[in-house]
Amino acid sequence: MIFKFWAALLLSVSSCHATVTVYTTFGTASSVAAALPVATSGAYNQEVLTPPVPPTGLEQQWDVTVQPANTLTNLSIPQRGNFIGFSVELSVVGQVLGLNSTYLQPPFLNHLANIKERAGAGPIVRIGGNTQDQSTMFDNTFPDKFGNPQMITKYQPLVNGNPTGTPIVEFAVELFYAMSNISKLINTEWYFGLQFIDPYNNSNAMEVGTVIQEVLGSSLLSLQVGNEPDLYAGHDKRPSNYSMQDYFNEFSFYMESVQSSSIPNKKLFLGPSVATGTWSCQQVIDAGYLTEFGSYLNYWGMHYPNDNCPGLQQLTAQEEFAPITAEVMSAGLPLAILESNTASCGGFPGLSDAFTSSLWAIDNALMLAATNISTFLLHVGGHNDNYNPFTPPPTNISGSYGWTTGAVYYAALAVAETFGSSNASQIIDMNLPSEFRPGYAIYENGSPTRVALINYASDDTGASDYDAVIQIAGTTVPDHTLGGQFESDGRLKGTLETQTIECDQTNNQCIVPMRAPSFALVFLTDDAVTRSTAPQGSSAVTFATTVTKGKNNRPVINPSILATMNGGGGPNYSRILGSTGKAAPNAGIGSLSLVPALGSLVAVVGCVLAIQGLMD
Repeated sequence: MIFKFWAALLLSVSSCHATVTVYTTFGTASSVAAALPVATSGAYNQEVLTPPVPPTGLEQQWDVTVQPANTLTNLSIPQRGNFIGFSVELSVVGQVLGLNSTYLQPPFLNHLANIKERAGAGPIVRIGGNTQDQSTMFDNTFPDKFGNPQMITKYQPLVNGNPTGTPIVEFAVELFYAMSNISKLINTEWYFGLQFIDPYNNSNAMEVGTVIQEVLGSSLLSLQVGNEPDLYAGHDKRPSNYSMQDYFNEFSFYMESVQSSSIPNKKLFLGPSVATGTWSCQQVIDAGYLTEFGSYLNYWGMHYPNDNCPGLQQLTAQEEFAPITAEVMSAGLPLAILESNTASCGGFPGLSDAFTSSLWAIDNALMLAATNISTFLLHVGGHNDNYNPFTPPPTNISGSYGWTTGAVYYAALAVAETFGSSNASQIIDMNLPSEFRPGYAIYENGSPTRVALINYASDDTGASDYDAVIQIAGTTVPDHTLGGQFESDGRLKGTLETQTIECDQTNNQCIVPMRAPSFALVFLTDDAVTRSTAPQGSSAVTFATTVTKGKNNRPVINPSILATMNGGGGPNYSRILGSTGKAAPNAGIGSLSLVPALGSLVAVVGCVLAIQGLMD
């Protein structure tokens, strides 16, 4: 039996199976190296929350029995290892993806490549968000004041009633060639959001749909029409009396325009992308959305189930989506959580960047997968957002400092290994007795292959640790060992330290120590290990960076790699514009401090259990 184990001492909350209380008693901020500038932006926030009192009365040894697949009636649909992907706000693509199609960001490529190496499939990325609705495509790039070509520019409107301070975005066709080149390097698949601010004046959006399909081809999964229309009235994108019927009328006109356009595939669209603000997904279905528009769609899309922009202080609990899955799937549509994270509108300081958010994202993703959701995308915003999976440094120090990897990013790696590369992994929620200790079993081709366990409690006394006694009904425990796991700055690194724990083959049991807090992935077969393990050494694909002191020393992709790819632009560096967030329009211009990294990552092995941790 093999297992991989994550542990760190930060903050604990209840699991995604219940409403979560956020404790707002602040502790001492983590120290920051004196040589680094200190920023106040959300992505580099130094707040550390005091965790709640650990739960009491829980047993310190739990039996976890994995049942044969033929006794189960509620296994999920087959899931892919790239189940967790990323949603990148359109306004920050110049900072995240790169300047243009020949000047890509190696840290972004490495963050994606880590998933591909484990999932055996290219990562899924959506480009869109609030800024898609007021975007316009142009043929040519936009020169900065030095004449360097950029694929995007943006500016703030004179009046902006949107709580996220959404800018107006103009982008060049060059963006699609950058996306295409990334697909060629890492097999990335894409969703893209179309302009919907004025659905009755949609000629530019029809051009976008035509060009992006021609450039991306099969790498384009779907085109999103409308972004959170249930929030349009509250965000000053529509009149205050804007209704669901108004949205239906607009969507109908839009689809009629598609039919008369030159867009090649006229059934490559996604909706309704509601955020459960004033309308729920069930209400949209009950109003006839599937019946009226299902023939135009190839995906059903939805976003955060709770609107946190007013400061609700509640982590998203996405069980609300479970009741609609059967009805949507019966219409032939897979379901995608196109944008989500710990909370909408940028997340919570001290919580969204804590280890507990990684546990939450793992738990949430596995719960969604067990209810037959097909994709779960974590949103990437600007420097003012607390929840980013990864964040480029502010422009004025981008030549000297690397990226910051957020806590939730690690969930993408954990879930990629949980499902592996077979594309046949089915999952079931084991419904363990405590919400603080959720667990999931994964099956492939009718056989159990992995168990995923979480301990949410934050308790360094050891009182909340427990031993999970894994019992495999009708299966023998294999004998195997494995090493290798990660930390991140785009490329994974660290020194592995291994301990072994003997398992009981006579009773077909292995005791997995669950420290508080932690996540453990238990492998039940040698093949499952192989299908979840990233290549090591020279066989691993990474993209080198050279971030050093000096204003002109910036990481780039070797132009020879891109020489045979499509796309324009040039090799010269240009100033990247400020990003967006809920605070300031120029939030990207600032300074940097480091967010504490996740603590230990552990891997385990065997009928021999090997616990491995990263050391600096």
